[in-house]
Order: sequence, then C-alpha cells, then structure tokens
Amino acid sequence: MSAESTKELTDEGAKVTTVVEGTDATAPPPAEPGGKVAIVTGASRGLGRGVAAILAKEAGFTVYATGRTTADLAKLEAECADGAGKVVPCTLDLKDDEAVKAFVEKVGKVDVLVNSAYEGLAAQKAHLGKKFYERPIGEYDDHMSGVRWAYALSQLVAPGMVEAKAGLIVNISSAGGIFYFCGVPYGVMHAALDKLGADVATELKGTGVTCVTVWPGGAVTERTSFPGGETPAFTGRAVAALAAAGAEDLAGKSGKVLLTCELGAEYDFVDATGERPVDGMGVRGMLNEGFKYPLAGGALGDHTQSNNEGMKAVFHGY
Repeated sequence: MSAESTKELTDEGAKVTTVVEGTDATAPPPAEPGGKVAIVTGASRGLGRGVAAILAKEAGFTVYATGRTTADLAKLEAECADGAGKVVPCTLDLKDDEAVKAFVEKVGKVDVLVNSAYEGLAAQKAHLGKKFYERPIGEYDDHMSGVRWAYALSQLVAPGMVEAKAGLIVNISSAGGIFYFCGVPYGVMHAALDKLGADVATELKGTGVTCVTVWPGGAVTERTSFPGGETPAFTGRAVAALAAAGAEDLAGKSGKVLLTCELGAEYDFVDATGERPVDGMGVRGMLNEGFKYPLAGGALGDHTQSNNEGMKAVFHGY
C-alpha cells in the first residue's frame, strides 16, 4: 500500500469505477443508526474502502477505517458524511504491533472486524511472468503479511466479542487459494488466510462469535480492472448483509468460505452497477469437489494462463 494519491484513470485513459460516491440508485434505504462499530483494515482504497463505505453509508455503522494513506482516508470520511453512520479515519501501520494494540484498546467495543489489508498485489506486479525461483524472496513476505495482520487483529478483537457473546470477523480472501493464480506467493497467502478463518471459527465455536471468509469475484477498483468484475460496493454489501444476519444464520456459516455472488442472491442485493454478479468460473463447484486439485491428486494447471506479462494491465494501478 503506497502513499500515492488514488488514480482516476487507467493506463489507457478509461475511467475506473469508483467506490460509493454520491447518490447510488442501487443502494437500499439507509439504515437507522444502531450504535454498531466496525474496524475495517486496508480501507484507503480497493475492497477495504468499499466495505468501509457501505457499512457507514448504508448500514449505519461507526467504521474505524485503517490505512497508511491519510489523505485517502480523509476523502473516504467526507464521502460518507451524509450516510446513516460515519467513518473515523485512522492512519495506522499494521506492522507496528504496539500501535495496533493501542488502536484496538482505544476503539473498545467492536461488533464487526473486516480484515482486508493486503500489499501482495503491489509486490507481485513487477514479477508477473516469472517463476517463484526468479522472484525476490521479499515478495513472499509482502504477501504473507496480510495473514499476520488478520491474525493479530482477530486475536486482539476476539476477547471483547467473546465477552459480549456476539461478533463477526470477516477475512477478505480469494479463490486463488485453491487454484493457481499469478504466482506461488499469491496462492499460498490466500490458502493460509482461508485456513486461518476456519481454525479461528473452530476455536470460537459456541461463543456467539462468527468468523467467515469472503471471496469476491474479480474486482474493478482504482487499481485493478478484471473484465466484468465486481465493484468494491458489492463486497461491502455482502459484509453488511452478514452483519445484519441472525445469530443462527451466522452460526451455520462460521468457518466457511462465502462467495459474494451467492450472498447477493441469498440476501437480495446488487452491485453498484445494478447487476448481480454470478459465479462464472464455477468456484463453488471446485469447493464442493473437496479441493480435488493437485493437493488431492488432481492435474497440475498451466501457470502461464495467469502468470504472464499481459496480466500487468489488470493491475494497472500498482
């Protein structure tokens, strides 16, 4: 995550879909403020920004939005000023454990934690088209830091949730954890994040606290442009729908991987475009087959399909 300003244009000059600015005709009626509190990491831009904006504008949350780009967080706060809730911008370096601990203690009661901070995309772009032994070792660390941050925030927030016998932890991950995508570090990080969610949910069973993993489809953000992709608002509405779900509903989802497109169908919400994305890649089928890929004797894939120079255009903003 760099300190540069948010891009408005792609390298080709086409405007990128922005996250929840102004009036959105696809938005549900604003919720009444309910005193709910959320922490969203990685909120300066991308999916984290979309989640923070939706929780504040449409779901009435007070959102502590963290990131390292102060100007972008201030802009997010201003964009959500007319919403049902509010954004509290929090410049925070997640690599500083003491600062993170102090931040969580200052926030106090937390109803929803969304772990979305991730710097792997920026690290990998320059190395697309290369195999793991041709890349710097440091790229792996840049990817895996996202798992550590999710673990640390979950560990710090969980005691308060357990005491309250309620709470929701959401890890924003990717289907790249079960099939090859863009390189070894990307897949390892997301597989680890998915496992983190399942194991955290196992230890939280019976406490009233839910931990889920959410997989958006390919995204269209300030920095990425997957063809036919989802906007960050759709991921935000998925999280908002889960936050509003009943305890029994959430208990049945805890520890599971949830696709944003399926949540849209279940809870009846659409993207900022007015459309509801679908599972075009058949990801649910892959999950239902029990990860029957190389891990369980399946055939090895073709790494060149996603790990190539051409993919740099998809990550235009990095």
